[in-house]
Amino acid sequence: ACAGPNCRRERDGVEEGACTRHARECGGGVGIFYLVHQSMVLLVDGAYAAYHPSLYLDAHGEEDRGLRRGKPLFLNEQRVAATHRLWLAHAVPVTISRIRASASSVIRMSYF
Repeated sequence: ACAGPNCRRERDGVEEGACTRHARECGGGVGIFYLVHQSMVLLVDGAYAAYHPSLYLDAHGEEDRGLRRGKPLFLNEQRVAATHRLWLAHAVPVTISRIRASASSVIRMSYF
């Protein structure tokens, strides 16, 4: 699914992002997406979404959200396994709730 600004569609008079739509149509409303150009994982449950730790880290074990530093990133197998367990345990909705409850800012509903 594309999370670009041109891929937003209206549904019942409300704009809906491509990831939200894909999760609704193909995943029962739940999805895990990797935002390549931002190096971030996006969790989606219905209209709610939250960022999850990236699957890629630099040589020092740090994320590069937004790819600002331009250093090589490497797939972290532990984070891949943790994200996979999140999906298998059907824990995406509760994880989104926890992240949104503790975050100082949240993703607008149906944005992605």
